[in-house]
Amino acid sequence: MLPWLLRAWLLFVVIVLLAGGGLAYETWQDVCREYSTNLRVLAAAVADGTHLFLKGTQSSLAMLGQDTGKGADATPLAIHEKLQDYLVLNPDFNSVGVRAAGDGVVTAGMDKGLLRTLLSLPASPDARSRITDQQRQLIQRCRHVSGLCVGPPLPVRNPGHPQHPHWVVPLFLGAQGTPYRHSVVTNMVALLPLQHGQFPFWRNLPLPALSSVFLLRRDGFLESLYPLPTQSPFGAPQNGIAAQSIRAHPQARSASFYGLATAFNQWRLGAWNQVRGYPLVAGVGLPRSFLLAAWWNRMTGPLAAMLALLLLSTFGYWTFRRIGEDRQRERSAHDLRLWETKERAEVTLHSIGDGVITTDTQGRVTDINPVAESMLGSARSDLLGKPLETVFHIAHEGDHLPVENPIRRVLQEGRIVGLANHTVLLRADGQEIAIEDSAAPIHGRDGQVLGAVLVFHDVTERRRLTEHLAYQAHHDDLTGLPNRKWFLEQLRQATEAQPLPGDLLLVGILDLDGFKQVNDRWGHDQGDQLLCTVAQRVRETLRPEDSVSRLGGDEFGLLLPHMHDLEDAQHLAHRLIEALNQPIGMDTQVANVSASIGWAILPGDTGDAPQILRHADLALYAAKARGRNQYCFYEKSLDIEQEQLMEMLTMTQEALEAQNLVMYYQPVVTRPAPSASPEQGVIGFEALIRLQHPQRGLLTPAVFAEALDHPRLARRIGCFVLDAVLSQGEQWHQAGLPLRLSLNISARHLLDPEFLNDLQCALAAHPGIAPAYCEIEVTESAPMLDFQKAQETLRHCNAMGLRIALDDFGTGNASLSYLQKLPAQTIKIDQSFVLDMLNDPRDFAIVAGVAKTARMLGLEVIAEGVETVGHLQLLETLDCPAMQGYLFAKPMPAAAVPAWVKAFNILNYIGNSTPPPPITSWV
Repeated sequence: MLPWLLRAWLLFVVIVLLAGGGLAYETWQDVCREYSTNLRVLAAAVADGTHLFLKGTQSSLAMLGQDTGKGADATPLAIHEKLQDYLVLNPDFNSVGVRAAGDGVVTAGMDKGLLRTLLSLPASPDARSRITDQQRQLIQRCRHVSGLCVGPPLPVRNPGHPQHPHWVVPLFLGAQGTPYRHSVVTNMVALLPLQHGQFPFWRNLPLPALSSVFLLRRDGFLESLYPLPTQSPFGAPQNGIAAQSIRAHPQARSASFYGLATAFNQWRLGAWNQVRGYPLVAGVGLPRSFLLAAWWNRMTGPLAAMLALLLLSTFGYWTFRRIGEDRQRERSAHDLRLWETKERAEVTLHSIGDGVITTDTQGRVTDINPVAESMLGSARSDLLGKPLETVFHIAHEGDHLPVENPIRRVLQEGRIVGLANHTVLLRADGQEIAIEDSAAPIHGRDGQVLGAVLVFHDVTERRRLTEHLAYQAHHDDLTGLPNRKWFLEQLRQATEAQPLPGDLLLVGILDLDGFKQVNDRWGHDQGDQLLCTVAQRVRETLRPEDSVSRLGGDEFGLLLPHMHDLEDAQHLAHRLIEALNQPIGMDTQVANVSASIGWAILPGDTGDAPQILRHADLALYAAKARGRNQYCFYEKSLDIEQEQLMEMLTMTQEALEAQNLVMYYQPVVTRPAPSASPEQGVIGFEALIRLQHPQRGLLTPAVFAEALDHPRLARRIGCFVLDAVLSQGEQWHQAGLPLRLSLNISARHLLDPEFLNDLQCALAAHPGIAPAYCEIEVTESAPMLDFQKAQETLRHCNAMGLRIALDDFGTGNASLSYLQKLPAQTIKIDQSFVLDMLNDPRDFAIVAGVAKTARMLGLEVIAEGVETVGHLQLLETLDCPAMQGYLFAKPMPAAAVPAWVKAFNILNYIGNSTPPPPITSWV
């Protein structure tokens, strides 16, 4: 039933579609014929209107020529007045001109240059340039034609839109064959402006929407077109469908056409009609979109009827088809259900990813799927009918002891049974496969057991992956060492276990010194290689029972059990540090690093695992604070120091937030030149920070020194110092005290990525003090931490106009190469050398050497700690005139600076054995 029903429905659809296509074609033809007839009637009306307009124009021009060409009216002034009157009576024209005997030209209206060109008299170059050769030929022809001649459209300048000119059509009237042939007038020209491309009288024509009206010469030149053409210009030969139709019917008076209109670059239906008495053709056109809209309006009803027929036929087809299919399904439902049940069982058995074996009540194999065949290594035909124990050999993973077959338990107990963990399948070829399985009974309708099914799958890869993930969870990917998690677990077990008498457990944290510089200088790849080498050296140095873990970054954890005494621990720590002091070769570089180690000892130390680790960390910080490249054991005093540090940080942070940090200023003086005034001996002031504590009073930096370079506060305090000192300096400069100010910058703030931005913002906020009056004082610690970064930052400071001073020179571990490589302008000799130089020849030699070296390098030298006239006199002998110390003044508040500068005179100190009493009210 179904095949013939489909064929009948398809035949009906084809017939409906063919009928609809034929109807659509006939409707389109009717629309084209109807509108073609209408357009021919409209084209005839346009042609007749054009004929009447041109005929009337010819008569009016002839009367104008006869009126202006005789008697006293033949003077130029009289002719001009007649022309003006003509334009008033004929508003469709914007210009008119006549040529009289003797080549005289009289014009009225607009475009006089164009009129002179058309009447063959000299005209402006601009007017001549607007006429093409083809247009000039047509104009020349019109001059010799008797009667009225329509010339080609010509562009005239549009003052408002130079790129879009107006178009005018010249109408020529010659003397030959006219009523004024005996007058002084020989030629006349009237300029008819095209309004949006059309003759003025066309505006009253009943044109359909979207239609166009045009006027062509017989030779194909476009005279007028409304709306304005988008592709073809006026006055140019046309090759569109209208021009082709005119050339194809040279003897016809009218015709219709359909095709591509080049003036609009669109398909159009149109008709043209010859203008009687003139070589002109008038036409009207409609775009294809208009015809399509008319066609669609007529086709809406038939198309709706066709669609309804198709929908009804489709509904009927699907209804009858569903009835037939339902009957067919009902006939085969029973057979299909039986087949599906059998097929589902077989497909399920052979398609699942697990191995499946079914048995009867005796435990003999009744079926097996391909996965089970592959895992057992035997063909299905060789396995069917055999007892399961003879083909399915399973054993324990470790000792290979036999495992009870789960099928036997299922057949005995009638319930689901699973294999024990870590069971392996022994294949016939001897290969072992780790498996997981379960067995279940097959019950009949009466509940009796009909057999059993065994499902098992290969878990070898999963067990391997589990072991690998367990390894990754407790080991470091880079070095292969156990990770922090493993270390903490081992430490927890060690702290909870009962130690043996006389047994010590050392818990250590090892941290590399200078590892950041390796990363910054040679990159992280070289840093990773360095860490791997360090891990290998530590493993080789430790005993077999010792453990090393990577806690993170360049930090390693150490667990050293069974140490007999502290001396053994010290010996092993020495070996570790010596091993890491050896140069480490990498791909392209050789690195020299050292290590610091912090130790906690059990059972001497108490607490849980995190507490023990914290104690080792405190010992590590102590080792680094004592100079690095050494080890330190935890003591309770370290906890006290840590608590004091936290109290100091809290106190400093609260003072910063409460604006209790203040700046004091200590002068830097020098012997002035002989011609200078004594007060000119003040070089500037060093800004020194103080903390105004509510209970303890004014505190010097020695009390809170570690907070000034702490990661949490270094930048905030540095920004405070920059703003406070520059603000004070700006006030002094505006008050007439151009003092140089030195600002102490901590090593951590100097190396901070935002330091230069902080400095620029501070200078921009205080434009009243020039950068040349600001000096950045840095100690040797910053270059030692990261020399390249410090060097680059200080060079940027010099580029901004600031001076650089190396403070406390000689107290650190820097070499004299700092003087050569760092962009400094000032060296400040530390007071620890200056104070004892009167009594200790070694300190005197150091001061003399530094002063001489600085002078040879062109650097300014300032001696700190000048407290007696003896210091002053001895420094003068060393040619070190710039000094700072209590001899001149202690650090003072900003309010005391102007009075001190005004009262200062270096001559009071030179040559006097006893200096004037210092002001002691300042701290």
